[in-house]
Amino acid sequence: MPAVTYTPQDPIGGPTFPCPRCKRVYPFPNDADKPIRCECGWWYRNVGHGEIVEEFHPRIGGAGADG
Repeated sequence: MPAVTYTPQDPIGGPTFPCPRCKRVYPFPNDADKPIRCECGWWYRNVGHGEIVEEFHPRIGGAGADG
């Protein structure tokens, strides 16, 4: 069952990217776009040709988080 998000935003049109950890759904990032910053703390960046690189950044008070 897909995750349900309560938001005033319009539904996502086009390709989507579900967070592999918490299953929140985001628009698929274009090459060199800002990273997806998931609420669970993981960031997903499209580095080109659909290759997604992931990084963990703690949401609150994390050491070394670059916001």
